[in-house]
Parts: sequence; C-alpha cells; structure tokens
Amino acid sequence: MRDSLKAVSILLRATHNLEELLRQDIASYGLNPTEFGTLELLYHQGEQPMTSICEKLLMANSSITYVIDKLVEKELVKRVVSTFDKRSNLIDLTDQGRSLLDAIFPKHRETIEEVFSVLTDEELEVTKELLKKIGFHTKELIQRGSKI
Repeated sequence: MRDSLKAVSILLRATHNLEELLRQDIASYGLNPTEFGTLELLYHQGEQPMTSICEKLLMANSSITYVIDKLVEKELVKRVVSTFDKRSNLIDLTDQGRSLLDAIFPKHRETIEEVFSVLTDEELEVTKELLKKIGFHTKELIQRGSKI
C-alpha cells in the first residue's frame, strides 16, 4: 500500500524545519523573510517592476508596497522611474543594499548548503526532480479544481 499520508507528513515537517532555520538565519541580518526575498530577487535579477516582484514572491500588491516602503526607509532599495512607462516605477537596490547582500548572501548560501550536505549530489538532483514533479502535479490539480 502506498504511504502518501506519511510522505505528506514528512514533507511538511521537513519544510517547517527548513523554514524555521532560514527565518532564524535571515533574522540574524536584521531582516524579515519578505524583505530578504525582495532584496535577494533584486540582487540576482536586477531592477524589477513592482508587479514582477509580487508575482515572483507570491505576494499581494498591497503587501509588497508596504515591504518596499520599509526597505526604502532603510535605504536598501530605491524607486526608479521606468524609461519605458513614466507612470510606473522600477525597484532597484541602492549601493547600501547591494553592499549588504554582498556581505550576507555568502553566509546565507552556506546555511542552505549545510542543510543539503546530508545528500549526495545524485540524491540532491533526485530530490529536486521529485519535488518539481509533485509541485507541478499539485498545481494542475488546483487549476482543474480537483476534489478527487
């Protein structure tokens, strides 16, 4: 018999523990997870329109506006008028924001590497593929409105 319920329990516990570890790591830099996620996105992908940040971080526009306002107050991000559409703003890191991420991201990456150090390279690849497969299938079920 398939033990899907046990797999869900294991996955949720692992996710909870990973989220808590990352929350503690991020808090040690004086940031909350949403602030860090926004900064990390800008750090790796460059300036972004607000709508793109919302989509990538799975947040409502009103919530991300609050986060951006807080990051502007901390002088970590700035609003830049779009050259394509003068009515919209792009969000970008300030020099101070980039310096902060330059300093903390390597440490954050080490924390993540430590989590997955218990897996071989092959196990990590298999884990990624299996989680993607579950994620895509779950998304399909949601989109179909499946009540199974």
